[in-house]
Amino acid sequence: MDTSYVTIMLVVFLVVTGLAIDIGYMYVSEEDLQHSAEMAALTGAQNVKQRYLQQAQADPKLLAGVASDLVQAQARSAAVDLVTGKHDAAALVGLLNNNGNALTGDNDITVGFWNMSSRSYTPGATPVNAVQVRTRRTAESSSVGLGSLGTFIAKISGTDSFGTTPVATAALVPGTRANIAICGEATPASCTFPEICSIPERRMSHAPWDAQGKGALASHYLYTSLLHPVTLTNTMSDLVCQEMPVQEVCGLPIFTAASGSDTILRDIKAMMYDPQVDRSNKEYDKNGRLVGWWLIVPATDCSAFEPGGSYQQHTVTRYALVRISRICTAGAPGCGKAQAQADQPANTCVPGGEGLYIDRISSVACNDPGKRLLPGLRPVLVD
Repeated sequence: MDTSYVTIMLVVFLVVTGLAIDIGYMYVSEEDLQHSAEMAALTGAQNVKQRYLQQAQADPKLLAGVASDLVQAQARSAAVDLVTGKHDAAALVGLLNNNGNALTGDNDITVGFWNMSSRSYTPGATPVNAVQVRTRRTAESSSVGLGSLGTFIAKISGTDSFGTTPVATAALVPGTRANIAICGEATPASCTFPEICSIPERRMSHAPWDAQGKGALASHYLYTSLLHPVTLTNTMSDLVCQEMPVQEVCGLPIFTAASGSDTILRDIKAMMYDPQVDRSNKEYDKNGRLVGWWLIVPATDCSAFEPGGSYQQHTVTRYALVRISRICTAGAPGCGKAQAQADQPANTCVPGGEGLYIDRISSVACNDPGKRLLPGLRPVLVD
């Protein structure tokens, strides 16, 4: 029996099968490469943000050192660990780092400045607020995990030239997602960022005030839905409990309201003490009790605010970085959350002490060139 026909068909079958495996692998791998680049960039930017917060807590006067550090070693290490840790067993995705700020043959990570106005990234520029990552296939991935056989199949199938190296950039975009706004009178000129002031714990009220007696505006705050109005299907509680995305509102009109009801404050309190919400921006003591929650909140001119509980549009004049030290209010937990699962506060509340308290504050005017120094508190993909 002539077996040459069978042998030829077997070879053809192996080549076609290898091609199918190779192309199928390449398709999945490109998606995985992109995802890895994005997650590594977000991880690196998150690490930069943590350095800013830790320095703000330890010694705000040294924040400039963080902003000017063009190595950001911890951020780079975190990005590399995320990629190689996830793919270490298969060794399919690589990420090289030489602490430089150019994407080269031996460097896949840069740090630099993301300009919100021009929506452009400049590697090696300060203040550092962004991380760029490029991922690539390793030698093992180019052979589809089949060693020399995989490499041979890739060559004869014409797929050995697949060289996708996706790039992702994550930045600490200066913006806010807070549902409270403060009056400009609450932001002392001496506490302009990067100067962060430690102040005696200030009790803030959301109750409407007398339009004729505005001396206490520094101790008032407003509820805000930011750029979009509250509706019957998009209530203030919905916005608080579902967490809004970061929005750039400096210099823009936002919807604000004073209210005599504690309903929204109970929602904000539930989010503050929920250990699963925005944990990286919360500060804990050595016993695991919540010391404070860092937020960027809009500040507006309250002098023209009309009494009443209706939402009014007022222009944001400043961003304020504040630390909420505690929220005290009676009644059932907001956002439908269970009290038993909440963080314990470091500072307890006392009867009659209802309100929102802050003990750290810094701000910057929307038209101040120094605004570019203020980093966002949540990294987002920008490119």
